[in-house]
Amino acid sequence: MAKYIDLKSDFGFKFCMQDETIMKSFLNAILDGDCEKITSVKFENVESPRYTQSGRGVIFDLLCTTETGDHILIEMQNSTQRFFKTRSSFYVYNLMRRKFKKGFQWSEMQEDISRIIGIFIVGRPNMGLSKVLTRTGECDLDTGKEFWDRMRKYFVSLPHFEFDKKDITTRNIWIYFFKNLGNMEFIDPSVYERADEGLRQLIKRAEVGALSEKEYDQYEASMKLLADEIDMEKQGFERGVEQGIKQGVEQGIKQGVEQGIKQGVEQVAKELKQNNIPIDIIMKTTHLTQGQIEKL
Repeated sequence: MAKYIDLKSDFGFKFCMQDETIMKSFLNAILDGDCEKITSVKFENVESPRYTQSGRGVIFDLLCTTETGDHILIEMQNSTQRFFKTRSSFYVYNLMRRKFKKGFQWSEMQEDISRIIGIFIVGRPNMGLSKVLTRTGECDLDTGKEFWDRMRKYFVSLPHFEFDKKDITTRNIWIYFFKNLGNMEFIDPSVYERADEGLRQLIKRAEVGALSEKEYDQYEASMKLLADEIDMEKQGFERGVEQGIKQGVEQGIKQGVEQGIKQGVEQVAKELKQNNIPIDIIMKTTHLTQGQIEKL
């Protein structure tokens, strides 16, 4: 096993990221240029209440609040999902629901709600995510200007990231670690030169050798689940390809037979026509229309 914890595993993600200094570093790196610098975070209960008695709630991976009251949820997604963008929006709007207590009156609202931000780290390819960092929000479709700044989503697609030593930023180091830390035996010295306090603390906390026996067992179990999840997705993909090939062959044979029959019928009609057989007899024999026969 590598020297460092894999941040894509459920245990590794929560064990390393549920630390205030580490989380501040990560959030400031991802949100750089979009939000003011975050100086403190408070971790919150990750379970969202159910809508109804018979409904279901939502359990976030990690949830925190900044000193300005902004709510930020952070999710690690290791499987490919067909409607992942819809699911991510469902998570964000569930978080928004927390801000409005039962009996809330719009007329009593004195100021707009604090921001709600969703950060989704994607470990596998997902439809619609074609670059490393995708930032979304509500905008005016005609002008492209931001329409409402209270809700934003950030998608970090690890499969699209390639580390460039000429472009070492805190954000790039973070994405690099999420993608590769679990396979690393040592950290490149150039990373230490640019790493902030949170990243240096992450490197120390992520050392597998520093885990207690109980923590190590939890990490091993989490890594097995991650491997099983990826393997199941791979098997599902292979079965899908196999089924697709089978269906394609069957469809091809069917189309070929149909095309062959059609060509054979047309050839018979053509020969009958050349022998001056009346069109009505040719139509009755071949079941072709008069127009089809005249074109032969």
